[in-house]
Amino acid sequence: MSKKVRIGCFSGFWGDTATGAAQLVKGGDIDYLVGDYLAEVTMAILAKMKKAKKKGGMGEGGYVREFAVDVFSPLCKELKAKGIKVVTNAGGMNPLALKALLENICQEQGVEMKIAAVTGDDLYEQFPQLLKAGKVSNFSIEGEVESLPASRPLMSSNAYIGSFPVAAALDAGAEVVITGRSVDSAFVLGPLIHEFSWERDQYDLLAAGSVAGHVIECGCHATGGNFTDWTLSQPGWDNAGFPIAECFSDGSFVLTKPPGTGGLVSRGTVSEQLVYEIHDPANYFLPDVIVDFTEVTLEELTPIDGEARILVKGAKGKPPTLLYKVSNTYLGPYKLSGSLLIAGKDARAKGLAVGNAIISKTRRMFKERNFDDYLRVNIEALGSEWLYGDQSRDTNSREIVLRISATHKNRKALQLLAKEITPSALAMAPGITGGDAGRPQPSPQILYHSCLIPKSNLSIKVHLGESVSEIDEVHGNGQVLPYVSPPTEAEVFVDKSEDTITVPLSTIAYGRSGDKGDVANIGIVCRHAKFFSIVGAQVTASRVHNYMPHLLKGICTRYVLPGITAYNFVCTKSLDSGGASSLSMDRQGKCYAQILLDLPVLIPRSLLAASKFLFF
Repeated sequence: MSKKVRIGCFSGFWGDTATGAAQLVKGGDIDYLVGDYLAEVTMAILAKMKKAKKKGGMGEGGYVREFAVDVFSPLCKELKAKGIKVVTNAGGMNPLALKALLENICQEQGVEMKIAAVTGDDLYEQFPQLLKAGKVSNFSIEGEVESLPASRPLMSSNAYIGSFPVAAALDAGAEVVITGRSVDSAFVLGPLIHEFSWERDQYDLLAAGSVAGHVIECGCHATGGNFTDWTLSQPGWDNAGFPIAECFSDGSFVLTKPPGTGGLVSRGTVSEQLVYEIHDPANYFLPDVIVDFTEVTLEELTPIDGEARILVKGAKGKPPTLLYKVSNTYLGPYKLSGSLLIAGKDARAKGLAVGNAIISKTRRMFKERNFDDYLRVNIEALGSEWLYGDQSRDTNSREIVLRISATHKNRKALQLLAKEITPSALAMAPGITGGDAGRPQPSPQILYHSCLIPKSNLSIKVHLGESVSEIDEVHGNGQVLPYVSPPTEAEVFVDKSEDTITVPLSTIAYGRSGDKGDVANIGIVCRHAKFFSIVGAQVTASRVHNYMPHLLKGICTRYVLPGITAYNFVCTKSLDSGGASSLSMDRQGKCYAQILLDLPVLIPRSLLAASKFLFF
């Protein structure tokens, strides 16, 4: 067997459980412990904390303090004793400050450990000059251009840097590497570049390492979390196993988890994560490579220590562009959300009537006080299949949560709204009780926008001890592939002269959905290759859009991943601006796949009868 490198991911987002790190370090037999903390909105929060210089969960200086306190400090001596290296983006807005804190922890515990920080992604001070100099270009998805907001205060600006700075830090002897806003896959690809001496032009290998990073960067998402067939992964949720990628020099890797842990590793769980939050699977843009997922395949291997093992291989790569994607956050208007629990007959109708009455009343009060109207209002009757729109089957729920959300440029206007929500329990419908813990308070809305800048405008540096080295990241062919509209799909269905049956899409497919800004992706994975053509014929982009028009308000494009018999639907303008900008309860599209899996499809009855031999 060739050299293998075992990488375990302990965190999928800022707020994930801190128990994953100890599980992997103590029982995972890993070489690297890696963790992802950052998302678009996270950077704005950390930027705000950095400016305020506040301590607490977020940490002084704008880094993720939880990593130092809950992960690194308790495991510091064991990490050193076992020779496990650590790579994480917990540095947030200030990797150097987190580096200093970790060095202090090591000193206090009598542990000698070389800790590196990667800097250069933070463009907050530089961005206005880049914009003025014409170095900033618009970011677009499916042909829709994302323009930067005018006259909004910039909160943060960070480039998604790549994996070679991480590899350079490891080459220099670092045992811990702290980054800021690197791409999520960098903490896996960086160690693999270091361990296997992969070169910048070995694009298939760089793509394969990026796929490994993509699969494990969301933690338990790859090991049974958020899985369509949740009852299969449910045993052991109280000790859910975190993912381990066992990686080889040819780019292939095996996905598994620590022995004796809960959750599930299967072709289903891994394939769902493969389609999670990607757009065009043949052109997944990263700083080091453009990844092609379409030929990736999965193979079930013999279990070891009772744990399933899935072999992943087949990724292809192309040269990267000369541009970095940049994540900007801006200070928006004020936003407020409040809720009430409403029970009894006609709960949905009562809730909507109450919500509309509160908004109508406060609009009248605004005029009396010379306030402008709301910028946006959203009223939801949660618990009555609200997200399903016209597909809802239960509008007669006897219990709902009324959620009222609004934005306004004047904080005092939303404070007035907050005061008028609870009084409805005395003045309006019966069966109302409190929903939130106290009166809701307005807070500034965070607006997220992406753009592109030339790599040559960044100075990426590795700080190790007292030494500082600059990394040349200007590599690529300089080409940005133009958007090409896919061919029009035809609505083709199974021949009804056959013995057929109508079933929910979930009978023959898995699904997982996620977000990138205001763009939702819905990945549909066929349970077996025999269902691939059926799904392809019936689950078209137009049918998906028509099934969920209340949610999918832009362009819906379907892409194909033949290697795992999957389809990926990329839907623009589908998250009410997305992230912290959205007024919807599901601001990240996490429920969209579950809604789509109820779509009726027609299949031959013979396939359904043989389904127990087809599903995996």
